Amino acid sequence: MRHELYLEVFQELPKVKGFFSTKYGASEGSPYDRPDVLQQLGLEHAQPVWPVQVHKDRIAVIEQKGNAPIRIPDTDGSITDVPGVLLTTVHADCLPVYLYDPVKGAIGLVHAGWRGTAAGIAPKAAALMEQTFGCKAEDILAHIGPGISSCCFETGPEVLEEFKRNWNFAEEFASPCGEGSEKNYLDLKGINRRQLEEAGLKAKRITASSHCTCCEPEIFCSYRREGGTYRRMGAGLCLL
Repeated sequence: MRHELYLEVFQELPKVKGFFSTKYGASEGSPYDRPDVLQQLGLEHAQPVWPVQVHKDRIAVIEQKGNAPIRIPDTDGSITDVPGVLLTTVHADCLPVYLYDPVKGAIGLVHAGWRGTAAGIAPKAAALMEQTFGCKAEDILAHIGPGISSCCFETGPEVLEEFKRNWNFAEEFASPCGEGSEKNYLDLKGINRRQLEEAGLKAKRITASSHCTCCEPEIFCSYRREGGTYRRMGAGLCLL
């Protein structure tokens, strides 16, 4: 059996290259630094951006390309309009959200765990692309990548309450774990999609991966399934 190193994102589009690594292309922790994966993708000469993720909603703007990797503390996403800059995030169940405006030639990539999703990091990145690069929300393509799905994301009541404080639709994406249980299964992919729609993105321009990192051990590593893991799958997005 051949073990694929990555899944492609926006693969039909000629001016951008995106990917999400499988467990076979995972890195040992952060940052995402797998030369073999980047070489297969033709991105070995791209300049990586390595955010030091803290499960919040800070997004960096990358304005120029250099030669060395850029490490950015306390950051969970980045945007750029510079070709050859490789935006990255690392994951072990949290969602990557990829943004691409083919009209302005701008991209964004964020790490959306439940805390980042509750804070609205994906729509904030889209808004920052509008503010910084003159993008229009209706032109932006979005892809919500592999991550823990509602089938596996069992949460305590405090998590749902956090979402309800910020998003009046949150309860639509929660389902009880069982009769009498205080816990819920939460659909982070659905919440991110709704957030992006409310930010002005067209529903038909938003796609979401059907892969669940938690219940597909043959493809992905999972923090929840494994009871903690140092291995991190990488997401990447680069203008060509």
